Amino acid sequence: MNHPALQLAASSNPVADLASPGILGFTVIALIGGALFLLMRSMKGHLDVARSGDFDQRAAGATVPAEKSAEDD
Repeated sequence: MNHPALQLAASSNPVADLASPGILGFTVIALIGGALFLLMRSMKGHLDVARSGDFDQRAAGATVPAEKSAEDD
C-alpha cells in the first residue's frame, strides 16, 4: 500500500520553505489595515453628521447667501 499521495505528504517540501510572505506580505497587510482605519474614521464622521440632522440646516444655510445677494440687486 504505497500510495503516491502518502509519499508526497511524508516528504519535505522545499518549495514551501522558499515561499514565505516576508516583508512584502507584511507591507501589503499593513497598508490594507491603514486604509481600513481611515475609511472607518471617515464613515464615522459622515454618520455623525447624518445622525445629528445638521445636513438639512447646512444645505439650507448654503443657499441663503445666494438668495440674499439676489434680493440686494
